[in-house]
Amino acid sequence: MKAYLLHRGFSDDWNRIHLRHDLKKALRCARLAGLRDLPVGLADLAAVLGPLYASGNLRSGLVEPVLPISPEVADRVISGLLDLVEAAIGVEGQVGP
Repeated sequence: MKAYLLHRGFSDDWNRIHLRHDLKKALRCARLAGLRDLPVGLADLAAVLGPLYASGNLRSGLVEPVLPISPEVADRVISGLLDLVEAAIGVEGQVGP
């Protein structure tokens, strides 16, 4: 979502200051900036994973979140979001430096 916001003109500093690690806020801002057709279940995942991401507990692997959907569906939701953002910013097939 932050990649989409960067593409829409929000600076990295703006993301860092205003969004930090708040997945729900990033999702809301991306929607307001025009990101549409988000995968069903994304808001629920952001609500569950956001606090764990912000605290660093998600990355540490010390907690196993109780997901509102199965891990397989969560994987599809996240993959769908990545595909959507990639299509929106036009990076499909581009190779970085």
